[in-house]
Amino acid sequence: MKAILVFIEGTICDTRPRHNRVGTPEFYQREQILKDGAVPGSASCLQELAEDYTIVYLGARPASTLPSTEEWLEKMGFPKGPVYLAETHEERRALVQDMKEKFTFTAGIGDRWDDNEYHAEIGCLSVILEEFEGNWAAVPGRIIKYVQDERIKENEVHLKGKVEGLFRVLLPLHSRYGDEIWDTYFEFLFEMFENSRKERKKEDLQSLAEYGFSPDDLRDVAKWYVASFEDWETNPNFGLQNMEIAEAEESRCVIRVKRCRYAELWKEYNRSDIGYQIHCRPDKAWLDHPAWNKNVRFQQPKTLMQGDDCCLFILYLPEKESEE
Repeated sequence: MKAILVFIEGTICDTRPRHNRVGTPEFYQREQILKDGAVPGSASCLQELAEDYTIVYLGARPASTLPSTEEWLEKMGFPKGPVYLAETHEERRALVQDMKEKFTFTAGIGDRWDDNEYHAEIGCLSVILEEFEGNWAAVPGRIIKYVQDERIKENEVHLKGKVEGLFRVLLPLHSRYGDEIWDTYFEFLFEMFENSRKERKKEDLQSLAEYGFSPDDLRDVAKWYVASFEDWETNPNFGLQNMEIAEAEESRCVIRVKRCRYAELWKEYNRSDIGYQIHCRPDKAWLDHPAWNKNVRFQQPKTLMQGDDCCLFILYLPEKESEE
């Protein structure tokens, strides 16, 4: 369960209205707690984050104040979530250690530097805001950036393992069977792609429709293709390739890949020729007469794998081009 740990005092709760009662029994009375204000922007930000995360609250107050604390959170418009309370730093650290068994924390949000200890304990992004006045508007962006960076690291590790495995297997096979092995491999892939065409067509058309794009307009297709690579939540290549739309017309589009981690890794092994056959050549099976529009043709005049300064993916509709 993905979660975000949020400190209460000073981070989301402005306790200053009752500071004149610090050290007295009244300080933690329900009536006094309900006078606290919410730090500006905190409630709306956490409501936004609650769409994707469980919000876990941690407070520096007696456990006996749990009912009034939960009442205050609801009154101020904060999303529901588990609430943990303890008066001392050591007790709160013990609570945080127990939380690790229940939640997978993406981030922790506090207003004091000792909150970093809690965040270090659960191994997450640490966001420290100014007490009572934190810039909550910037918090979602920081969390998204952190999650994206972590995803890139995961994708990088996976790709390195994949390339190393392919190198160890394919190098001896190529030494034994020569370049004919690539023709056999491509024929196998082409047959596999053809057998899955009906299913892929349905999936691709559904994806295009979700974006509001048409498979007959290659301006839309170019946007769709780039957007799919920027989908950090589902794309295993997120962060491993940098691409841009170089040209976009109704009947023709050109997508330029300026950096490709696949090409970089195969060059480290000094076997870009294998990388081309395994990763680049199959693009033709995917994109020449693709499932989403069988009339579209594909050309790939440049690839980073072959030493060019970029990869070029050219998609075009021959009939429309001739009409123009």
